Amino acid sequence: MVRILLGCLLLGGVAVGSGCASDSGASAQPRTFADAAERLYQAAQTDLKKGNTLEAISQFNALRNTFPYSKYAPLAELGIGDAYFAQESYATAVQQYRSFVQLHPSHAKVAYAQWRVADAFYQLMPEDWWLLPPAYERNLRKTEDAVRELDRFAKAYPQSEYAAEANKRLGIARRRLADHELYVAKFYFERDNPKAAGMRLRYLLKNYSGLGLDPQALFLLARSYIELGELPRAQTALNDLIKYHPNSDLAGKARDYLRRYNLDKKG
Repeated sequence: MVRILLGCLLLGGVAVGSGCASDSGASAQPRTFADAAERLYQAAQTDLKKGNTLEAISQFNALRNTFPYSKYAPLAELGIGDAYFAQESYATAVQQYRSFVQLHPSHAKVAYAQWRVADAFYQLMPEDWWLLPPAYERNLRKTEDAVRELDRFAKAYPQSEYAAEANKRLGIARRRLADHELYVAKFYFERDNPKAAGMRLRYLLKNYSGLGLDPQALFLLARSYIELGELPRAQTALNDLIKYHPNSDLAGKARDYLRRYNLDKKG
């Protein structure tokens, strides 16, 4: 199909899905190489939109090889990345997008390519399936990669049309990492290791504050300090919980703990 289409375009005919039959209208016929490149690009985009990704990739490659100096050649490189993305071949798509950015650093579509890189990493994050443990209980290396790429994009292109979605997904990915830290902290608590639990909770509060887990993290941190006999530090954690999260369900428990351990009268 690609060879037929390409040959017809170069001969001046129109051949999108119908051999070399030319339209009667002169305006429908490509008169220059630029016109031919545009027609081939549009045909590839049509295949991509229809889900014919293999044919689209073939046509995009033909365009790059036949019209390497056309303005459509860089767009064909992006199209190949989009086709791999549509196939859910995200790692290959990332390579294609990054190659585009490297070869065309000043192109108007660089922000789009960078967004697709970040989006691809987001798509590679573990998903929650009812037959499997929650995503936050599994290896989160790919989630960390997604956070890195989304954060990089959000900082580099704050005015981009994709910035809002990037920040939204960044919040989702960071919350998943925070959930993981809380999960590990609870794991250590269950195994009577309050010191290790406290370390993970401090890391959570330092790196993932503001994602909805602060009250729980502060309460558990106070418990870890109490078990370790570090009552002044427990008092600080409990007071912070009450001060910064007064409407939390755990604020009342924090006050009970302060009274139970006579921490409401200290400091």
